[in-house]
Amino acid sequence: MRFAVTAGRKGSGDLLNAAKEWATYFNVPYIERASKGSLEELRQQNNLDAILVATADGPQIYNNEGTFFYHPGMAVLRLQRLKNNEHDHFAQALELREGMRVLDGTLGLAGDAAIASYLVGEKGKVVGVEASILLHFVVENGLRSHEAEDPDLTNALRRITTVQATAEEYLETCEADSFDVVYFDPMFRYPVQGSSAMEPLRPVAYEKPLNQRTIELALKAAPKIVIKERSEKILREYGCTEILGGRYSRIKFGIIRR
Repeated sequence: MRFAVTAGRKGSGDLLNAAKEWATYFNVPYIERASKGSLEELRQQNNLDAILVATADGPQIYNNEGTFFYHPGMAVLRLQRLKNNEHDHFAQALELREGMRVLDGTLGLAGDAAIASYLVGEKGKVVGVEASILLHFVVENGLRSHEAEDPDLTNALRRITTVQATAEEYLETCEADSFDVVYFDPMFRYPVQGSSAMEPLRPVAYEKPLNQRTIELALKAAPKIVIKERSEKILREYGCTEILGGRYSRIKFGIIRR
């Protein structure tokens, strides 16, 4: 993927310096913004797939589908529902409780990881692995800096440890029984039509499907795997022997136990 770094046109000196540091870190070009012209024009002129933009609100990813910036999204509402003792299928499938060690092998926007972090608490551990270098960069920054209205959510975000790698690469380094459960959400295998909020992520996302080698490594690292999918057929192909999900929900959770 071809990308470069720039800063907002009215960016401060600190933002300009941050953008240049990011360009050096990723070993990609830093492009000065002209006084006129859109990000799309800048992208096309430089034949780029995406642009990483330094803004006062943190790093943002721009591409031909739009702009993405970090936000906890549905984790805000889900946390409130948990506090109201409402059901959460994700929490049920992973059997989350205080002190558990959880590996999210497809961190994405970290919404599920945030819920896991809240439920396992300070005595637990949540590690999130993300293969996309740009998505990992933006989400990691958000987890470190986002201030939610609910301090419990803010604390949960701060406790998440992130790793930039494929799940297979990371699991290769894990010792046996490093975690209590490993979770996968291969969210881009089949796109949800009309999900405009997700479209800016598609060009920068890691789209390779979950493979058998990764599942085998996950079963070494933890006694239980949970996979989120919309197709029960796909979950059965992965080897899931238990399927959970709401009666009227398109989303299902498949479980594989060692």
